[in-house]
Amino acid sequence: MKFFDFYIILVNLIKKFRMHGGTIKIMALTEIRSKYIDTTGGLIWAVIHPLLIILVYWFVFSVGFKITPPGGAPFILVFLSGFIPWIFFNETILANANIIQANSHLATKTVFPTEILPVVRILASLINHFVMLSVLLIIIFISDVSFSIYNLQFIYYLFALTFLTLGLSWLFASINLFFRDTAHILQALLPLWFWLTPIVWFKEMIPQEYQWLINLNPLVYIVEGYKKSFIYHSPFWEDLPSAIYFWSVGLVAIVIGGLVFRKLKPEFAEVL
Repeated sequence: MKFFDFYIILVNLIKKFRMHGGTIKIMALTEIRSKYIDTTGGLIWAVIHPLLIILVYWFVFSVGFKITPPGGAPFILVFLSGFIPWIFFNETILANANIIQANSHLATKTVFPTEILPVVRILASLINHFVMLSVLLIIIFISDVSFSIYNLQFIYYLFALTFLTLGLSWLFASINLFFRDTAHILQALLPLWFWLTPIVWFKEMIPQEYQWLINLNPLVYIVEGYKKSFIYHSPFWEDLPSAIYFWSVGLVAIVIGGLVFRKLKPEFAEVL
């Protein structure tokens, strides 16, 4: 497929997002309400489960193993800065792998823009993401770590993460409809991906000659970016090679994901 053909496809997708922006917002809010409306705690449950996991990791690695992050920053802050974007990525990818089946009543309608379903899930995940970011800011304040203009850099890294997540969501959502083991494979691979990402451990633990292998993981750019934004206060443009690599991977993901979704979409109704 020529670049111009893909450009036309991308423009049409953007037009669909703009045309159905209201529908996307309503569906995202409906999904959030359906998940929490019948619970007493409401959105607080979006925090409790991740916080329990965070406390376990903090106790094991900070209290037990007494690991000290580079620069002397509190372990809980360094871990949380990496864990928050990971939670967004992990939960969104897993949910979007089954998004077509979960909305089969919509996907079988030829007039419904199925492409927006992964976007709906991403918006719903963003609510949880910002709730967790609020927890991070509170811990930063309690830890007496200074705030900085660099904190706002997380917006750039969040956009980058969303870009990659959308491409992979389109890919896995469409493939899982025809190969139902895809979701189960993801459930097995994502924990491994977690441990290959410097969230609990730190890049400085890896010898310099092997760090290029770690940097092949695109999420390293995001996790390290959140740390730069909230803890180390260094500019996002200082590591241009990593940025170029990440956006290359992200572009490949969005292109392949978009094209595969578009090619398989006419057969969704037959499979469902």
